[in-house]
Amino acid sequence: MKKLFLLTIIAVSFTQLTAQVKIGDNPNTINANSMLELESTNKGFLPPRVPLNSLSSTAPMTATIAEGTLVYSDGGTLPDGYYYWNSTRWVLLSTARDNYVRVRSAADFPAPVAGVITLVAGVEYEINGTITLTNSINLNGCSIKGEDSANDKLVYTGGGSMFTGNKTGNLRFLTLTAASGSIFNIDALATAQNMIVQNCFFLGCNSIGTIAGVGGTVFFATVAYFVNTNGITFQNDNNVVMNNTLWDNSNSNIYERFVGTFNVIQLLGGDRLTLSANSAKALDISGITSINAGSAKVIMFVGTGTYVVGTFTNAWEVEASGISTQKDDVAGGNMYISTPVATTFAAINTPVKVLGTTTSAGLFRMTSPANNRISYGGSKTRSFYVSGAMSISQPNSNRFFSFYIAKNGVIIPESRQDIKVVNSTDQVSLPISCRVSLAPGDYIEVWVANQTATTDVTVQTLNLSIQ
Repeated sequence: MKKLFLLTIIAVSFTQLTAQVKIGDNPNTINANSMLELESTNKGFLPPRVPLNSLSSTAPMTATIAEGTLVYSDGGTLPDGYYYWNSTRWVLLSTARDNYVRVRSAADFPAPVAGVITLVAGVEYEINGTITLTNSINLNGCSIKGEDSANDKLVYTGGGSMFTGNKTGNLRFLTLTAASGSIFNIDALATAQNMIVQNCFFLGCNSIGTIAGVGGTVFFATVAYFVNTNGITFQNDNNVVMNNTLWDNSNSNIYERFVGTFNVIQLLGGDRLTLSANSAKALDISGITSINAGSAKVIMFVGTGTYVVGTFTNAWEVEASGISTQKDDVAGGNMYISTPVATTFAAINTPVKVLGTTTSAGLFRMTSPANNRISYGGSKTRSFYVSGAMSISQPNSNRFFSFYIAKNGVIIPESRQDIKVVNSTDQVSLPISCRVSLAPGDYIEVWVANQTATTDVTVQTLNLSIQ
Protein backbone atom coordinates (compact mmCIF):
# COMPACT_ATOMS: atom_id res chain seq x y z
CA MET A 1 0.00 0.00 0.00
CA LYS A 2 2.87 2.36 0.86
CA LYS A 3 4.56 1.54 -2.45
CA LEU A 4 1.36 2.38 -4.36
CA PHE A 5 1.04 5.73 -2.53
CA LEU A 6 4.70 6.58 -3.33
CA LEU A 7 4.25 5.82 -7.05
CA THR A 8 1.15 8.03 -7.12
CA ILE A 9 3.07 10.98 -5.57
CA ILE A 10 5.91 10.57 -8.11
CA ALA A 11 3.46 10.49 -11.04
CA VAL A 12 1.62 13.62 -9.86
CA SER A 13 4.92 15.46 -9.31
CA PHE A 14 6.15 14.59 -12.81
CA THR A 15 2.88 15.81 -14.32
CA GLN A 16 3.20 19.11 -12.47
CA LEU A 17 6.81 19.59 -13.65
CA THR A 18 5.93 19.12 -17.32
CA ALA A 19 2.52 20.85 -17.37
CA GLN A 20 1.64 24.37 -18.60
CA VAL A 21 1.18 27.05 -15.96
CA LYS A 22 -1.64 29.64 -15.85
CA ILE A 23 -1.64 32.42 -13.28
CA GLY A 24 -4.51 34.84 -12.71
CA ASP A 25 -8.00 34.80 -14.17
CA ASN A 26 -9.46 31.63 -15.69
CA PRO A 27 -6.67 29.34 -14.43
CA ASN A 28 -8.14 26.28 -16.13
CA THR A 29 -8.00 27.88 -19.62
CA ILE A 30 -4.54 28.25 -21.13
CA ASN A 31 -3.20 28.84 -24.65
CA ALA A 32 -2.01 25.57 -26.17
CA ASN A 33 1.34 27.08 -27.17
CA SER A 34 2.07 28.75 -23.86
CA MET A 35 4.30 27.38 -21.10
CA LEU A 36 3.39 30.30 -18.83
CA GLU A 37 0.34 32.53 -19.23
CA LEU A 38 -0.71 35.52 -17.15
CA GLU A 39 -4.26 36.83 -17.35
CA SER A 40 -5.87 39.71 -15.50
CA THR A 41 -8.22 42.55 -16.21
CA ASN A 42 -6.95 44.74 -13.37
CA LYS A 43 -3.38 43.71 -12.59
CA GLY A 44 -0.04 43.99 -14.44
CA PHE A 45 3.20 42.07 -14.75
CA LEU A 46 5.92 43.30 -12.40
CA PRO A 47 9.42 42.03 -13.28
CA PRO A 48 12.39 42.09 -10.92
CA ARG A 49 13.60 45.63 -10.22
CA VAL A 50 17.34 46.10 -9.89
CA PRO A 51 19.52 49.25 -9.91
CA LEU A 52 21.77 48.97 -12.98
CA ASN A 53 24.82 51.24 -13.07
CA SER A 54 26.64 50.02 -16.17
CA LEU A 55 25.61 48.44 -19.46
CA SER A 56 28.65 46.17 -19.37
CA SER A 57 28.46 45.11 -15.71
CA THR A 58 26.27 42.33 -14.31
CA ALA A 59 26.14 44.00 -10.89
CA PRO A 60 24.19 43.97 -8.68
CA MET A 61 23.41 40.47 -9.94
CA THR A 62 26.13 38.07 -8.82
CA ALA A 63 25.87 34.80 -10.68
CA THR A 64 26.40 34.27 -14.41
CA ILE A 65 23.47 35.87 -16.20
CA ALA A 66 21.63 33.85 -18.83
CA GLU A 67 21.19 35.49 -22.20
CA GLY A 68 17.68 36.94 -22.49
CA THR A 69 17.29 37.79 -18.80
CA LEU A 70 14.83 40.68 -18.41
CA VAL A 71 14.84 43.22 -15.58
CA TYR A 72 13.51 46.69 -14.88
CA SER A 73 16.31 49.06 -13.86
CA ASP A 74 15.14 51.35 -11.09
CA GLY A 75 17.33 53.65 -9.02
CA GLY A 76 20.67 52.99 -10.76
CA THR A 77 22.79 55.42 -12.77
CA LEU A 78 21.35 54.04 -16.03
CA PRO A 79 18.03 55.52 -17.15
CA ASP A 80 15.08 53.67 -15.67
CA GLY A 81 13.53 51.15 -18.04
CA TYR A 82 13.38 47.54 -19.21
CA TYR A 83 16.75 45.94 -20.05
CA TYR A 84 17.67 42.50 -21.29
CA TRP A 85 21.08 40.79 -21.16
CA ASN A 86 22.43 39.85 -24.62
CA SER A 87 25.28 37.74 -23.19
CA THR A 88 27.76 40.64 -23.04
CA ARG A 89 25.81 43.76 -22.06
CA TRP A 90 22.47 45.19 -21.03
CA VAL A 91 20.25 46.47 -23.85
CA LEU A 92 17.49 49.00 -23.22
CA LEU A 93 14.19 48.03 -24.78
CA SER A 94 12.87 50.86 -26.95
CA THR A 95 10.04 52.82 -25.42
CA ALA A 96 7.16 54.68 -26.97
CA ARG A 97 7.96 58.20 -28.21
CA ASP A 98 5.84 61.19 -27.33
CA ASN A 99 6.66 62.91 -30.66
CA TYR A 100 5.53 60.07 -32.92
CA VAL A 101 2.34 59.39 -34.87
CA ARG A 102 1.60 56.28 -36.91
CA VAL A 103 -0.53 57.23 -39.90
CA ARG A 104 -2.95 54.56 -41.11
CA SER A 105 -5.32 57.03 -42.80
CA ALA A 106 -5.44 60.74 -43.58
CA ALA A 107 -7.47 61.19 -40.39
CA ASP A 108 -4.32 60.49 -38.34
CA PHE A 109 -2.83 63.76 -39.58
CA PRO A 110 -3.86 67.05 -37.93
CA ALA A 111 -7.16 68.42 -39.20
CA PRO A 112 -6.79 70.54 -42.34
CA VAL A 113 -7.41 74.27 -42.30
CA ALA A 114 -8.38 75.88 -45.61
CA GLY A 115 -7.25 72.75 -47.42
CA VAL A 116 -3.83 72.51 -45.75
CA ILE A 117 -2.71 69.99 -43.12
CA THR A 118 -0.06 71.68 -40.96
CA LEU A 119 2.03 69.05 -39.19
CA VAL A 120 2.83 69.50 -35.51
CA ALA A 121 6.39 70.79 -35.15
CA GLY A 122 8.81 68.24 -33.74
CA VAL A 123 6.63 65.22 -34.52
CA GLU A 124 7.64 62.29 -36.73
CA TYR A 125 4.84 60.79 -38.83
CA GLU A 126 5.17 57.16 -39.95
CA ILE A 127 3.12 56.10 -42.96
CA ASN A 128 1.63 52.63 -42.65
CA GLY A 129 0.32 51.45 -46.04
CA THR A 130 -1.31 53.65 -48.68
CA ILE A 131 -2.61 57.03 -47.51
CA THR A 132 -4.82 59.01 -49.89
CA LEU A 133 -4.77 62.77 -49.48
CA THR A 134 -7.20 65.36 -50.79
CA ASN A 135 -5.58 68.17 -48.80
CA SER A 136 -2.06 69.58 -49.03
CA ILE A 137 0.57 69.22 -46.29
CA ASN A 138 2.72 71.91 -44.72
CA LEU A 139 5.72 69.92 -43.48
CA ASN A 140 6.50 72.50 -40.79
CA GLY A 141 9.97 71.05 -40.27
CA CYS A 142 8.68 67.53 -39.58
CA SER A 143 9.68 64.10 -40.84
CA ILE A 144 7.35 61.80 -42.74
CA LYS A 145 8.70 58.29 -43.21
CA GLY A 146 7.71 54.81 -44.21
CA GLU A 147 9.32 51.48 -43.51
CA ASP A 148 9.06 50.17 -47.08
CA SER A 149 9.34 52.54 -50.05
CA ALA A 150 7.34 50.19 -52.28
CA ASN A 151 4.36 49.79 -49.95
CA ASP A 152 4.19 52.89 -47.78
CA LYS A 153 2.61 55.50 -50.06
CA LEU A 154 1.25 59.02 -50.06
CA VAL A 155 -1.22 59.50 -52.93
CA TYR A 156 -2.41 63.06 -53.55
CA THR A 157 -5.61 63.37 -55.55
CA GLY A 158 -6.00 67.16 -55.50
CA GLY A 159 -5.14 69.59 -58.26
CA GLY A 160 -2.63 71.61 -56.22
CA SER A 161 0.50 70.31 -54.51
CA MET A 162 1.02 67.56 -51.96
CA PHE A 163 3.57 69.65 -50.03
CA THR A 164 3.13 73.40 -49.88
CA GLY A 165 3.95 76.45 -47.78
CA ASN A 166 7.24 77.97 -46.63
CA LYS A 167 8.43 75.15 -44.37
CA THR A 168 10.64 72.24 -45.40
CA GLY A 169 11.07 68.81 -43.81
CA ASN A 170 12.31 65.27 -44.19
CA LEU A 171 10.82 62.53 -46.40
CA ARG A 172 12.11 58.94 -46.21
CA PHE A 173 11.19 55.50 -47.56
CA LEU A 174 8.01 56.53 -49.35
CA THR A 175 6.30 56.33 -52.72
CA LEU A 176 4.86 59.72 -53.66
CA THR A 177 2.16 60.16 -56.31
CA ALA A 178 0.26 63.20 -57.58
CA ALA A 179 -1.54 62.25 -60.79
CA SER A 180 -3.23 65.62 -61.34
CA GLY A 181 -1.20 68.11 -59.33
CA SER A 182 2.41 68.23 -58.18
CA ILE A 183 4.42 66.91 -55.25
CA PHE A 184 6.19 70.13 -54.22
CA ASN A 185 5.29 73.79 -54.18
CA ILE A 186 7.58 74.96 -51.39
CA ASP A 187 9.14 78.42 -51.10
CA ALA A 188 11.29 78.66 -47.98
CA LEU A 189 11.74 82.42 -48.49
CA ALA A 190 15.55 82.20 -48.30
CA THR A 191 15.46 81.05 -44.67
CA ALA A 192 18.04 78.66 -43.20
CA GLN A 193 16.07 75.45 -43.62
CA ASN A 194 17.00 72.06 -45.08
CA MET A 195 14.88 69.88 -47.34
CA ILE A 196 15.86 66.19 -47.20
CA VAL A 197 14.43 63.40 -49.37
CA GLN A 198 15.90 59.90 -49.03
CA ASN A 199 15.06 56.49 -50.45
CA CYS A 200 11.83 57.60 -52.13
CA PHE A 201 9.99 56.77 -55.35
CA PHE A 202 8.16 59.44 -57.37
CA LEU A 203 5.61 57.58 -59.43
CA GLY A 204 2.98 58.67 -61.95
CA CYS A 205 3.06 62.39 -61.12
CA ASN A 206 1.80 65.17 -63.31
CA SER A 207 4.74 67.18 -61.95
CA ILE A 208 7.34 66.76 -59.24
CA GLY A 209 7.04 70.51 -58.68
CA THR A 210 9.23 73.31 -57.31
CA ILE A 211 11.47 73.73 -54.28
CA ALA A 212 12.57 77.34 -53.94
CA GLY A 213 14.32 79.69 -51.55
CA VAL A 214 15.92 77.05 -49.32
CA GLY A 215 18.66 78.86 -47.42
CA GLY A 216 20.29 75.68 -46.16
CA THR A 217 20.62 72.52 -48.28
CA VAL A 218 18.25 70.59 -50.50
CA PHE A 219 19.46 66.99 -50.27
CA PHE A 220 18.04 64.15 -52.39
CA ALA A 221 19.67 60.72 -51.96
CA THR A 222 18.79 57.37 -53.54
CA VAL A 223 15.66 58.66 -55.24
CA ALA A 224 13.98 57.14 -58.32
CA TYR A 225 11.46 58.62 -60.76
CA PHE A 226 9.03 56.62 -62.92
CA VAL A 227 6.26 57.67 -65.35
CA ASN A 228 6.24 61.35 -64.39
CA THR A 229 5.04 63.91 -66.94
CA ASN A 230 7.12 66.82 -65.65
CA GLY A 231 10.17 66.90 -63.43
CA ILE A 232 11.43 69.08 -60.59
CA THR A 233 12.54 72.72 -60.52
CA PHE A 234 15.03 74.13 -58.03
CA GLN A 235 14.92 77.89 -57.79
CA ASN A 236 17.20 80.24 -55.84
CA ASP A 237 18.26 77.51 -53.40
CA ASN A 238 21.53 77.87 -51.49
CA ASN A 239 22.91 74.35 -51.89
CA VAL A 240 21.39 71.51 -53.93
CA VAL A 241 22.89 68.03 -53.55
CA MET A 242 21.49 65.09 -55.51
CA ASN A 243 23.17 61.74 -54.93
CA ASN A 244 22.41 58.47 -56.71
CA THR A 245 19.36 59.59 -58.67
CA LEU A 246 17.54 57.47 -61.25
CA TRP A 247 15.31 59.00 -63.93
CA ASP A 248 13.80 56.11 -65.86
CA ASN A 249 13.08 56.57 -69.56
CA SER A 250 9.35 56.40 -68.78
CA ASN A 251 9.57 60.06 -67.66
CA SER A 252 8.77 62.98 -69.98
CA ASN A 253 9.84 66.57 -70.57
CA ILE A 254 12.46 68.27 -68.35
CA TYR A 255 13.74 66.12 -65.50
CA GLU A 256 15.80 68.58 -63.41
CA ARG A 257 15.62 72.33 -63.95
CA PHE A 258 17.72 74.94 -62.14
CA VAL A 259 16.61 78.58 -62.17
CA GLY A 260 18.13 81.64 -60.51
CA THR A 261 20.99 81.98 -58.04
CA PHE A 262 22.77 79.10 -56.30
CA ASN A 263 25.80 78.69 -54.09
CA VAL A 264 26.54 75.01 -54.81
CA ILE A 265 24.91 72.41 -57.06
CA GLN A 266 26.26 68.87 -56.75
CA LEU A 267 24.92 66.08 -58.96
CA LEU A 268 26.64 62.81 -58.08
CA GLY A 269 25.90 59.34 -59.36
CA GLY A 270 22.84 57.73 -60.88
CA ASP A 271 21.30 57.55 -64.34
CA ARG A 272 19.35 59.94 -66.56
CA LEU A 273 17.63 57.79 -69.19
CA THR A 274 15.92 59.83 -71.91
CA LEU A 275 13.68 59.21 -74.89
CA SER A 276 13.15 61.78 -77.63
CA ALA A 277 9.62 60.39 -78.08
CA ASN A 278 8.87 61.70 -74.56
CA SER A 279 10.53 65.08 -75.28
CA ALA A 280 12.85 64.14 -72.44
CA LYS A 281 15.55 66.58 -71.35
CA ALA A 282 17.68 65.35 -68.49
CA LEU A 283 19.20 68.59 -67.18
CA ASP A 284 18.24 72.21 -67.85
CA ILE A 285 20.78 74.75 -66.54
CA SER A 286 19.87 77.53 -68.96
CA GLY A 287 18.05 79.48 -66.25
CA ILE A 288 20.97 79.74 -63.82
CA THR A 289 21.96 83.37 -63.38
CA SER A 290 24.70 82.85 -60.77
CA ILE A 291 26.51 79.88 -59.24
CA ASN A 292 29.67 79.65 -57.13
CA ALA A 293 30.41 75.97 -57.74
CA GLY A 294 28.74 73.20 -59.70
CA SER A 295 29.56 69.54 -60.10
CA ALA A 296 28.09 66.77 -62.27
CA LYS A 297 30.06 63.55 -61.84
CA VAL A 298 29.70 59.76 -62.15
CA ILE A 299 26.36 60.13 -63.92
CA MET A 300 25.23 58.15 -66.96
CA PHE A 301 23.31 60.13 -69.57
CA VAL A 302 21.73 57.56 -71.86
CA GLY A 303 19.10 57.50 -74.59
CA THR A 304 17.80 59.45 -77.55
CA GLY A 305 16.58 62.51 -75.65
CA THR A 306 18.42 65.73 -74.81
CA TYR A 307 21.03 65.45 -72.10
CA VAL A 308 21.79 69.09 -71.24
CA VAL A 309 19.95 72.32 -72.03
CA GLY A 310 22.20 75.34 -71.55
CA THR A 311 25.95 75.74 -71.17
CA PHE A 312 28.15 74.81 -68.25
CA THR A 313 30.04 77.87 -67.04
CA ASN A 314 33.58 77.83 -65.67
CA ALA A 315 32.15 77.33 -62.18
CA TRP A 316 31.25 73.73 -63.10
CA GLU A 317 33.25 70.51 -63.03
CA VAL A 318 31.66 67.90 -65.26
CA GLU A 319 32.76 64.25 -65.61
CA ALA A 320 29.78 62.22 -66.75
CA SER A 321 29.18 59.48 -69.27
CA GLY A 322 27.49 60.76 -72.41
CA ILE A 323 28.56 64.42 -72.19
CA SER A 324 31.95 66.08 -72.59
CA THR A 325 34.25 66.53 -69.63
CA GLN A 326 34.37 70.15 -68.55
CA LYS A 327 36.65 71.27 -65.75
CA ASP A 328 39.72 73.41 -65.15
CA ASP A 329 41.97 70.36 -65.46
CA VAL A 330 41.20 70.12 -69.18
CA ALA A 331 41.38 73.85 -69.93
CA GLY A 332 43.51 74.67 -72.95
CA GLY A 333 43.58 75.85 -76.52
CA ASN A 334 45.65 76.94 -79.50
CA MET A 335 46.77 80.22 -81.09
CA TYR A 336 48.42 80.88 -84.46
CA ILE A 337 49.57 83.84 -86.56
CA SER A 338 47.25 84.51 -89.48
CA THR A 339 48.84 87.80 -90.64
CA PRO A 340 52.58 88.34 -89.98
CA VAL A 341 53.77 91.79 -88.90
CA ALA A 342 57.36 92.97 -88.32
CA THR A 343 58.32 93.36 -84.67
CA THR A 344 60.59 96.33 -83.98
CA PHE A 345 63.02 96.97 -81.12
CA ALA A 346 63.89 100.15 -79.25
CA ALA A 347 67.03 98.65 -77.71
CA ILE A 348 69.36 95.68 -77.98
CA ASN A 349 68.63 92.70 -75.75
CA THR A 350 65.32 94.15 -74.55
CA PRO A 351 62.41 91.72 -74.98
CA VAL A 352 59.19 92.96 -76.59
CA LYS A 353 55.91 91.29 -77.48
CA VAL A 354 55.82 89.64 -80.90
CA LEU A 355 53.50 91.53 -83.26
CA GLY A 356 51.09 90.09 -85.79
CA THR A 357 47.44 89.17 -86.16
CA THR A 358 46.62 85.93 -84.36
CA THR A 359 43.66 83.58 -84.47
CA SER A 360 42.64 81.21 -81.65
CA ALA A 361 41.18 77.72 -81.97
CA GLY A 362 39.86 75.04 -79.62
CA LEU A 363 39.78 77.29 -76.57
CA PHE A 364 38.22 75.78 -73.45
CA ARG A 365 38.18 77.94 -70.34
CA MET A 366 40.62 80.14 -72.23
CA THR A 367 40.11 83.37 -74.17
CA SER A 368 42.18 85.36 -76.63
CA PRO A 369 41.27 88.98 -75.83
CA ALA A 370 44.17 90.46 -77.86
CA ASN A 371 46.61 89.43 -80.58
CA ASN A 372 49.34 87.10 -79.33
CA ARG A 373 47.59 86.47 -76.02
CA ILE A 374 45.86 83.49 -74.39
CA SER A 375 44.12 84.25 -71.10
CA TYR A 376 43.09 81.61 -68.55
CA GLY A 377 39.41 81.77 -67.60
CA GLY A 378 39.09 78.89 -65.14
CA SER A 379 38.09 79.09 -61.51
CA LYS A 380 41.19 77.72 -59.78
CA THR A 381 44.96 78.06 -60.16
CA ARG A 382 46.58 75.22 -62.06
CA SER A 383 49.77 74.29 -63.90
CA PHE A 384 49.87 74.30 -67.70
CA TYR A 385 52.32 73.05 -70.31
CA VAL A 386 52.91 75.54 -73.12
CA SER A 387 54.51 74.38 -76.36
CA GLY A 388 54.84 75.79 -79.83
CA ALA A 389 56.82 76.17 -83.00
CA MET A 390 57.49 79.19 -85.22
CA SER A 391 59.40 80.31 -88.28
CA ILE A 392 61.04 83.74 -88.59
CA SER A 393 62.70 86.00 -91.13
CA GLN A 394 64.63 89.31 -90.91
CA PRO A 395 66.14 91.78 -93.43
CA ASN A 396 69.80 91.63 -92.33
CA SER A 397 72.67 89.20 -91.92
CA ASN A 398 74.00 87.45 -88.82
CA ARG A 399 71.39 88.40 -86.28
CA PHE A 400 70.84 86.63 -83.00
CA PHE A 401 67.35 86.50 -81.47
CA SER A 402 65.99 85.16 -78.16
CA PHE A 403 62.34 84.08 -77.89
CA TYR A 404 60.39 83.68 -74.63
CA ILE A 405 57.02 82.83 -73.17
CA ALA A 406 55.85 85.74 -71.02
CA LYS A 407 53.29 85.55 -68.20
CA ASN A 408 51.33 88.74 -67.55
CA GLY A 409 53.99 90.70 -69.45
CA VAL A 410 56.95 89.20 -67.56
CA ILE A 411 59.22 86.80 -69.43
CA ILE A 412 59.70 83.28 -68.08
CA PRO A 413 63.49 82.77 -68.14
CA GLU A 414 63.41 78.99 -68.55
CA SER A 415 61.37 79.34 -71.75
CA ARG A 416 64.22 81.11 -73.61
CA GLN A 417 65.14 79.81 -77.08
CA ASP A 418 68.05 81.39 -79.07
CA ILE A 419 68.51 81.34 -82.85
CA LYS A 420 70.90 82.86 -85.41
CA VAL A 421 69.66 84.09 -88.81
CA VAL A 422 72.58 84.20 -91.25
CA ASN A 423 71.12 86.32 -94.08
CA SER A 424 67.97 88.08 -95.19
CA THR A 425 66.80 85.24 -97.41
CA ASP A 426 66.67 82.71 -94.59
CA GLN A 427 63.42 81.63 -92.92
CA VAL A 428 64.37 79.58 -89.90
CA SER A 429 62.25 77.70 -87.39
CA LEU A 430 62.54 76.95 -83.71
CA PRO A 431 60.45 75.33 -80.96
CA ILE A 432 59.48 76.93 -77.66
CA SER A 433 58.02 75.42 -74.49
CA CYS A 434 57.75 75.73 -70.72
CA ARG A 435 55.49 74.92 -67.78
CA VAL A 436 53.64 77.78 -66.16
CA SER A 437 51.19 78.21 -63.25
CA LEU A 438 48.22 80.39 -64.08
CA ALA A 439 45.58 81.85 -61.79
CA PRO A 440 42.21 82.89 -63.19
CA GLY A 441 42.79 85.94 -65.40
CA ASP A 442 46.51 85.31 -65.99
CA TYR A 443 47.69 85.31 -69.61
CA ILE A 444 50.64 84.23 -71.73
CA GLU A 445 52.28 85.78 -74.83
CA VAL A 446 55.30 85.18 -77.06
CA TRP A 447 58.09 87.75 -76.71
CA VAL A 448 61.39 88.29 -78.55
CA ALA A 449 64.69 90.16 -78.03
CA ASN A 450 67.33 91.13 -80.68
CA GLN A 451 70.72 90.32 -79.17
CA THR A 452 72.86 92.06 -81.83
CA ALA A 453 71.02 95.13 -83.12
CA THR A 454 67.69 96.95 -83.18
CA THR A 455 66.66 95.73 -86.61
CA ASP A 456 63.22 94.13 -86.87
CA VAL A 457 62.15 90.50 -87.07
CA THR A 458 59.00 88.93 -88.52
CA VAL A 459 57.39 85.80 -87.12
CA GLN A 460 56.00 84.26 -90.28
CA THR A 461 54.27 81.31 -88.64
CA LEU A 462 53.43 80.47 -85.03
CA ASN A 463 51.45 77.63 -83.55
CA LEU A 464 51.20 77.87 -79.77
CA SER A 465 49.34 75.35 -77.63
CA ILE A 466 48.49 75.42 -73.94
CA GLN A 467 47.11 72.47 -72.03
